[in-house]
Amino acid sequence: MAWTWEFMLEVFRSLGGTADNIVQKSGPRGRGIFPIDPSKPIRLRVPQNLLIPVSDVEFVEDRMKIKDSAIVGNPERIFFENYQEAFSWGSVGRNEAAALIEALDDLPPDVRALLSSDFTMKLRLEGGSVVERAQRRFLDSRQIEKGAAWVVMPLMELVNHAPTGVPYDVSDGVTIEGVFPGEVLVFYMDMDTLGIFRTFGFASPERCAFSLPIQDQTGRRKILVQRRINFDSKLGSFQVPDFRMDGDTLVLSCLMIGDVKFPRLSRGIFCRVMKEAGKQDPEEAFDAILHHNRTKFLKLLEALEPYGGGLIPTLRKVVRYQLEAMSFCIGTREL
Repeated sequence: MAWTWEFMLEVFRSLGGTADNIVQKSGPRGRGIFPIDPSKPIRLRVPQNLLIPVSDVEFVEDRMKIKDSAIVGNPERIFFENYQEAFSWGSVGRNEAAALIEALDDLPPDVRALLSSDFTMKLRLEGGSVVERAQRRFLDSRQIEKGAAWVVMPLMELVNHAPTGVPYDVSDGVTIEGVFPGEVLVFYMDMDTLGIFRTFGFASPERCAFSLPIQDQTGRRKILVQRRINFDSKLGSFQVPDFRMDGDTLVLSCLMIGDVKFPRLSRGIFCRVMKEAGKQDPEEAFDAILHHNRTKFLKLLEALEPYGGGLIPTLRKVVRYQLEAMSFCIGTREL
């Protein structure tokens, strides 16, 4: 039996999935999911048994498969591997992922060097062959954190991202629903423009901007900013990124440096964390971090100036969108 869209949905539903009022077709964002009847709600739910841990996935002769050692039912295994070949990795995913890696490889050497050293893209540029990097990039762009594991979510991964998209409901499998006049769009995760480009390869004007990694050992500051984006801790009623003390160094898992909706919040969070850590001069330290980030993005923009074509226009948008989000950092909100 050929794995047509209708047959794939039939098998998906037989394994506990829900796929109401949806069809795959092309739109402004490329391939995506659209409502069959825009006046009616769509509902898409991937059940827990079809959420495959990334650690259980491998590529065998350039086909995406579930490892023999994985504890996965045979019907689910058959569905996953046929789905991947007909609608995801094997249809256009392989070629799209390889095309992005090749476009990164075609960037001018000075631009590549900056992306690798300053913009957390070393693995995309230097982490193995084109095939290996394409496979890794594809998996990175198709997974979601569910509990303590990262899982691949068949069918759901066909839905495109928008900053204004609906959020995932991960309380029971992974679900999205609602009425959509056009393409069904979802908000992938808390990430900024740079993170979206690094993971998915396109430029998106995100609501927030997060700092590049930075270590500031000036005077008594001793601050280490990482780029593990999360809001897993709390200060009062506010969700904030994880932070901890390592000796006399304040380690921030990430640092928000701009928020379009709440422009006073970024500095407010940082000042409160600095106070909790007993650190002095939070305003000056925050300004130094902002300056560091602006300088890095302006340096990248300068490196892009002589060039055109390929990924250059996309990278220019990445810089502009990131700087725009950073500009929404005004005043301080007391937390």
